[in-house]
Amino acid sequence: MKKIGIVLCILIGVAGNAAELSDFAGEQVKKAVPGTITLQGPDGWLYSRNELEHLSRGELAAGKAAKASVALKNPDPIPAIQAFNDALKAAGIRLILVPVPPKFAVYPFGGWKPGDAAKYLKPFYAELRARGITVVDLTDDFLAARDRNVYCKTDAHWSPAGILLAARKLKEVIGMEGKTPFRTEDKTLRISGDLAVSLNAKAPASESVTVREVKGNAFDENSPVLLLGDSHILIFSNGADMLAKDAGLGEQLACELKMPVDRIGVKGSASSIVRINLYRKASRNAEWLKNKKVILWILTCREFTESSNGWMPVPVFKGSGANSGTP
Repeated sequence: MKKIGIVLCILIGVAGNAAELSDFAGEQVKKAVPGTITLQGPDGWLYSRNELEHLSRGELAAGKAAKASVALKNPDPIPAIQAFNDALKAAGIRLILVPVPPKFAVYPFGGWKPGDAAKYLKPFYAELRARGITVVDLTDDFLAARDRNVYCKTDAHWSPAGILLAARKLKEVIGMEGKTPFRTEDKTLRISGDLAVSLNAKAPASESVTVREVKGNAFDENSPVLLLGDSHILIFSNGADMLAKDAGLGEQLACELKMPVDRIGVKGSASSIVRINLYRKASRNAEWLKNKKVILWILTCREFTESSNGWMPVPVFKGSGANSGTP
């Protein structure tokens, strides 16, 4: 009986700990600075309120993502991802889904260990893979390189170091290489990220980052590789509030692949709108889509529960299914 009691205590402790992450994240959401998107963590680290709201939803696998979603329509991400993957496959295009891990999974606080905040995501990715969908989970790669600050301290996005790590990982997964070398130049910048600006619109640049600026034409709409995604593919590339130019994921991937890439990016949610933009472009120019061999769909993992627009059924091109009318 004593052994049974010990085992039960251990099991209860494990179960309790499993529930604590969502509870902890929910408590942190309440501590976010009112009127901002920002939670102030220790040692100058800032965290996105939306990311913590996502973590507070708890488990995602076995249909729980749909139940936890804030979307009123099309809350389940799996049917949309599955349909997109299948339609692209039928067109001879390989889809690679790249959810950007939570910053809190790599740089936690409050007694949590690195990697703990990925535990809801990993079973969900296993479900997607079981359906034949290629998912690149960068969490372990980021954990191994966490001493390099793979996320910005004052911004919700990955850092130049994280971008370069992702580009090199994706080159391995894509398995293609061109013959166009790019010149690069390292530059150290002082930035004030979106989380810092949310706290203070006139926040002085307080964070130093070193970008690898890529020289040459990194983008070409005739490229066989298309980046589809949210602001993670625009940060350090588009300038202004994206912090720098010519040093984003597209540029780094082009440099690693030795060939230009194509891109469709949005600053908002990438659950549906980027697929709609792809559909519209493919409908105007069918030859453009025929050039594609690989599509990288890059979006923050919080989209799985926090996309208010949900996961709309969107065809890849006219007549490809998924309610084949124009979105």
